[in-house]
Amino acid sequence: MNYRSLGRTDLQISDLAFGTVSLGMDYGIGVSEQFGRPDEADAIQLLCRAADAGINLFDTAPAYGESERLLGLALGRRHDCVIATKVSIPQDADGRPLRGISLRQAVEASLGNSLRALQRDVLDIAQIHNASLDAIAQGEMAEILLGARQEGKVRFLGASVYTEEEAMAVIEAGCFDVLQVAYNGLDQRMARRVFPAAERAGVGIIVRSAFLKGALTAKAQWLPPELTELRQAAERARDVLAGSWQSLPEMALRFCLSALQVATVLVGVRTLEELRQALSAAEAGRLSEEMLTQAAALALTDERLLNPSHWPMA
Repeated sequence: MNYRSLGRTDLQISDLAFGTVSLGMDYGIGVSEQFGRPDEADAIQLLCRAADAGINLFDTAPAYGESERLLGLALGRRHDCVIATKVSIPQDADGRPLRGISLRQAVEASLGNSLRALQRDVLDIAQIHNASLDAIAQGEMAEILLGARQEGKVRFLGASVYTEEEAMAVIEAGCFDVLQVAYNGLDQRMARRVFPAAERAGVGIIVRSAFLKGALTAKAQWLPPELTELRQAAERARDVLAGSWQSLPEMALRFCLSALQVATVLVGVRTLEELRQALSAAEAGRLSEEMLTQAAALALTDERLLNPSHWPMA
């Protein structure tokens, strides 16, 4: 396993990290036996195997169903593992973001619940989940998280975003140590401005969506008719990068690992075999420069295709 510095933090993290959403809830493209989360015993075994293999960053969130609780049971007392969780932007009954004391109480309650579920005395990384431009600019959530860091409840601050504009706002805010963004062979939008800006600012980049919620795997064959354009793009990626559906996930992961400005790439696995395949891809290392040049031509820009929240089955 290779390790990289996570921006200006003092953390050395594995370049392959474990995203746990598919352990805590059903997630991805629903294809018969390839869909659905594992049972508790299998999930715990999978997390422990990943840690034993050298993966030392695990990403979770209260919004990921049972994910935090499972991580706590498996790795809560393993201090060789870094856990990054999240805090959602609290809203009132009318869907408006909370402010003032109500916001503080909601954020502090979320952090407390995460600490208990994860069986930790301190959260390694606390990220604002789906950080909006308003939340970043307003600054109140960051201020509360900075207070939690001063109290010893949080070590480092981060934000998870969707758009380039949000990502740049996080970097320019100056108080965030970590930025989590989507990046893959079809969605290369963050590479042009965001990655270099984060590197200059010392902000560590965590990449998610390496498989684009399953579109860069054989599951792309089952995308609905409304996403025909995405399926065709996945077929091009298969032909350019891998030559077969079976090999596409490995090559898709290696594409992400080839971005040297990225600290780590999250991979969501549901089985020991999927974990083995991900570890094998990481061991194979970066793609050749020739292949990376070919991969650059695969990039899409349509938010409707690249953001799974817009998909008809989302």
